[in-house]
Amino acid sequence: MANNLFGGPAASAPAPQQAQFDSAKLYVWVKGLESKVNNLLREVDLLKNDFIKRNNQLKKDMKTVMDDVIETKHEQEKILQKMDLIINELKQTAGKEEVMTINKYLEFWNPLNFVTHRDLEKVVENKIAQLKMTTLKEETKPKKKKSR
Repeated sequence: MANNLFGGPAASAPAPQQAQFDSAKLYVWVKGLESKVNNLLREVDLLKNDFIKRNNQLKKDMKTVMDDVIETKHEQEKILQKMDLIINELKQTAGKEEVMTINKYLEFWNPLNFVTHRDLEKVVENKIAQLKMTTLKEETKPKKKKSR
């Protein structure tokens, strides 16, 4: 038994009234298919629009991420430059051994015991004045005669 194009049994020599009935049935069936196709087209359009929106949003997000990555790279470059500058400055500073040597000399010299020129001159002048006073006092004292 042979099937027709639309899945129904093949009719052998349709009658004229049967042909009209089949065309009305075919018309309803075609209208139903058209409605389904239109619904599918609307769904495809919705999916396509949603895909386009999501694609655009992903592009914006990717651009933002790339901008952040570029900014982070620039900040990293600045940090590396600052680190190089700090390293160069640290190379110019005194090392631990040099500081220890200076510390030993400072302890040896003990700068708290140093005097200024002005202080030294005052001390010397006071000593000289004191010596003069003691010598004058000794000269002015009457000498006692020794008794025998």
